[in-house]
Amino acid sequence: MRELDNEWIQQVVASFFGYMMLSHVWQGNKPSFQDINIAKSMWNLPDTSSSDKLCNFCKETCRLGHNWAWSDTCCIDKATSSTLVQSLTFMYKWYMNLALTLIFLADTVHLSKLGDLTCSLWMTQAWTLQELLALKVILFYDSRWKPYLADTVMNHKESPEIIQELAKAITIPCGTITTFSPDDLRVCEKLHLASMCDATVKEDIVYSVIGIFKSCSLW
Repeated sequence: MRELDNEWIQQVVASFFGYMMLSHVWQGNKPSFQDINIAKSMWNLPDTSSSDKLCNFCKETCRLGHNWAWSDTCCIDKATSSTLVQSLTFMYKWYMNLALTLIFLADTVHLSKLGDLTCSLWMTQAWTLQELLALKVILFYDSRWKPYLADTVMNHKESPEIIQELAKAITIPCGTITTFSPDDLRVCEKLHLASMCDATVKEDIVYSVIGIFKSCSLW
């Protein structure tokens, strides 16, 4: 019997089950886990700006060759406290295992220019800090779902212009952003980054830096 090629099997499985995440700033009503269950499909949700955002995200997921799309508000059952706490604790690990993350900048106009990313509300949100650092592959999109700066590379962490803009905005080295490890920053630097974040619920600022501080059992 032919010996199984475990490495090849792992690559095939990872390719099929690799999923994309939507990172963005929610505005208006957020479709919930319960909303999706009732509607049976995201495509059956009422026509709103939020559901339209999810539809565009899924279309882009398919266009980029992925089978699975993930968005926190409708993929986590926040009505169950144990599920919610577990999700918040392990979010950093989930980020690390993503195939790709699409970062939608709703307030960045089409034909974007250098500096627009820094001015986006996305840069000030608590959860986006952990997302930016933990993620290995990211793509920034403007308000018309077009690549930021018309940069069509498959990973904006490999774009010198974009990474330099990010590094200048959050005052950490470019290399730390592209290949981040929690050991790369001192505690005082992590606290400084956290102090620049904002959240509707203040506790979210703590939850959003759990992985950065290596404060959970995934390490």
